[in-house]
Amino acid sequence: MRAFITSPAHDNVDIRDAGTRNKRFGTIQYIIIFFTSISIAVSATISFNIDAGNLDIPNADYQSIVVNGSWNNWEPWGVTLSDSNEDGIFSGEIDLDNGTYEYLISATGPADNWSGWGLVINAPMGSDCDYYPGDEWPNYGFVVNNSDIEQSYCAGSCDSQCENNGGGENLNYTLVWSDEFDENEIDETKWNFEIGTGNGGWGNGEEQYYTSRSENAFIEDGKLIIQALNESYAGSNYTSAKMTTENKADFLYGKIVASIKVPAAGGTWPAFWMLPTNSVYGGWPNSGEMDIMEHYGCDPGHVHSTVHNNTYNWAGGIPPTGYNIYTNATSEFLEYEMEWSDDELKFFVDGSYIGTYYNEDNGWQQWPYDQEFYIILNLAIGSHFMPCETQDELFPQRYEIDYVRVYQLTDEVDLYGDVNQDGNLDVIDIVQILGFILGSSNPSDIDFLISDANQDGSLDILDVVFLVAQILE
Repeated sequence: MRAFITSPAHDNVDIRDAGTRNKRFGTIQYIIIFFTSISIAVSATISFNIDAGNLDIPNADYQSIVVNGSWNNWEPWGVTLSDSNEDGIFSGEIDLDNGTYEYLISATGPADNWSGWGLVINAPMGSDCDYYPGDEWPNYGFVVNNSDIEQSYCAGSCDSQCENNGGGENLNYTLVWSDEFDENEIDETKWNFEIGTGNGGWGNGEEQYYTSRSENAFIEDGKLIIQALNESYAGSNYTSAKMTTENKADFLYGKIVASIKVPAAGGTWPAFWMLPTNSVYGGWPNSGEMDIMEHYGCDPGHVHSTVHNNTYNWAGGIPPTGYNIYTNATSEFLEYEMEWSDDELKFFVDGSYIGTYYNEDNGWQQWPYDQEFYIILNLAIGSHFMPCETQDELFPQRYEIDYVRVYQLTDEVDLYGDVNQDGNLDVIDIVQILGFILGSSNPSDIDFLISDANQDGSLDILDVVFLVAQILE
């Protein structure tokens, strides 16, 4: 600590030599204190070892990994990390004085114009390595106290190293539901249409009127198109569509995946998300919300995954936990994925891990995700949250979905034979299986999987016999 010296006041001192004496004394005193301060100030070396083995980085879009922290007021390019031995662990050092520090991991490159903040990787919210678990910022952190420190993490987790943490194929998962959008019309045995403007623009001040018209939702070239139009309709200036699987396909745990291309126009707000089928903990946000993908056209390519509940919400709690990444989402189909278990929600974009929300065992207020949820696809226009004006001149705008798929762990798929997926094994399922066996109808891949009641890889009369036995039991 730098010291500032003032000469003490003296009574009855000869002014002619007092200044000289005080000058000498002050100089000596300043020198003593200055060197004392040097000896007291402690600088420690902080070594960062960040394992990126669970991430699809570095890559052509994000070529560098950095650590940005509070030591330089969160300026970008805080510490640049390198992987000299190409083992996937990126390392770097910084010398810091004693104190408390927080930081985030980031990847940067051409995709974010080398901003230093392209792909931000947080500590898991509320976890052991979330330095202040009670606040809204899931930052890593440490305290410097006279000794060197090593910070070693699998990026986005509290583990010291990654263990196959990627979003690739998991052989234990079984496809249990999908819509490939390969028919000529939208399958309304799988999807509902929500109509109108909802409560105050669905609670967000949105400007569109949702319809079930073919102008707003249709199949084209094997893809679902949700199209927003700039038109006067039922008192609104825009029309669009909102589709849900509520009470037709409701899920508890699994891997929820969709291949999507989003619009880029300002004012557009497409989403791929889930809400509870039965709000057992009360109305929103108490029973939860899981946003697998959201995109604001005001910020093209910047996609978000967000979690809402009683603890983390925009309605008076701590702001919701979110993860984000800059992508080519407006020009390419990307796969958005959430892996949902009883202890975590893990999010990926095109195989790149972007964050995990953990069950902190703090009750339903923080973890209401132990009940069935349904899938929602919608394209909203405007809102209280929209940071720019809607670009009317660019309409119509299209939200394109190539497929939606739901996988569950194989040992959790316990209703083989439930062909109509109504939660019951009954004569209706037998009739449908017989139809597949006799060739009166062709099963999809999922139908085949579920109809194979005895799980021998074949669809035949043995499956009917097995199913009858299950029903009788």
